[in-house]
Amino acid sequence: MTARHTLLQGLALAALATATTLTAPAAATAAAPSSPSSHFQRCGDVTVDKSAPVVSRASVLIKAPLKKIWNLHTDIDAWSAWIPEITPAAKLTPGPLRPGSVFTWSPQNMKVTSTVTEVRRLRCTAWGAPVNGIDGVHLFTFKPVRGGVLATTEESWSGAPVEADVPGNQAALDAGLTDWMNRLKATAE
Repeated sequence: MTARHTLLQGLALAALATATTLTAPAAATAAAPSSPSSHFQRCGDVTVDKSAPVVSRASVLIKAPLKKIWNLHTDIDAWSAWIPEITPAAKLTPGPLRPGSVFTWSPQNMKVTSTVTEVRRLRCTAWGAPVNGIDGVHLFTFKPVRGGVLATTEESWSGAPVEADVPGNQAALDAGLTDWMNRLKATAE
């Protein structure tokens, strides 16, 4: 495996990232990633880069209180408890997660610095991070539905490393987002 593929898989596992409909999947695990069509998730005015060569989304029904799911998602300093591949993860900006908050994390021993661009309490977050020539935009949305909370993530990747291997990057991001959502579900439930 090349260093670039290791980097991309690490980013995917950490998911620098949502379903095309607002209905919850019947399965207990995250729905298979789908390629976005004309419907993109939003967090305020923020969406992923719609023109990026790689865009992925994954969604899962979590049978847990929204506040518990939200707290797991936004407690960046505790991410390593349920996603150990991103150790260490640390919020550098004091106070609650908000636009302008900065955090670092280390998928596959790479240091990534992300900046939050939008937060809507108990509804969504968005952040971005440039890493080794890849520009990532990542959204999470949370919607109460019958039987729990539909948690969705959508992420776009652009840049020369992505364009050099779109199918490989797409597969890596799809796998990473699905894994992230399944871990969030397992931890919350």
